[in-house]
Amino acid sequence: MTRKLVFWTALNSYRSEKCLRGKPEGTPHPVTTKEWTERRIELWRKFTLNSLLYQSTADWLYIVLLDPELRHLTDHLLPRRDPRVVYCYDDGPALAQLRAYDEIVLALIDGDDMYSRHAGQIMMASKAEWMYFKAGYAFELERRRLWRYDTIGSGPFFARRLDPRGLTRFDRDKRHPTHKAVIGLSPEVMPGGHFCVLLHGHNTSSKPEMRYVLRKQPVSLSVLKKEFGR
Repeated sequence: MTRKLVFWTALNSYRSEKCLRGKPEGTPHPVTTKEWTERRIELWRKFTLNSLLYQSTADWLYIVLLDPELRHLTDHLLPRRDPRVVYCYDDGPALAQLRAYDEIVLALIDGDDMYSRHAGQIMMASKAEWMYFKAGYAFELERRRLWRYDTIGSGPFFARRLDPRGLTRFDRDKRHPTHKAVIGLSPEVMPGGHFCVLLHGHNTSSKPEMRYVLRKQPVSLSVLKKEFGR
């Protein structure tokens, strides 16, 4: 049986309504702007992509889901140095590539988060259909502080083993399944310490003051270098 570890990110194909809270009706979504695109791709390259290139296993693919209507904003900013990174404006070619395998482990990673260097190995060793990482870290970028982090049962660090021939499209809106729906599937809880949430000024979901960030438990920044390549 041929198996493949496949990470995926909805980099600019998901237009969260949270970004428009408090804005006048008709305000362009930030995802459609040059400023948002340049800042988020810079964060993605430095943190998210780097953490995958740092994986202890080299046997993976990374599907980066991109909005084809915004190709003029993204295409010239995307690094092309690694053939394992597949830029997906159209689902068809990427889906065809995955169907060459009997089984894949499909793992979500948001475009401003990180997996540890051993996370991929751990997911591939699991026999469960659904799995998720519940406990990890949060890096407060501006203040350069590292905290422990607990998703409390609704985090985005989940993966699924499946037959890729049954995959008909990619989840560009990150809505199926929702984080809490994954928890309802009784996933295997993976070892702690293998993801890191990036807390930054333009993060629409995670903030330093949220209950998930365990600020009474600071962690040495050396963990970033040792486990995440940062």
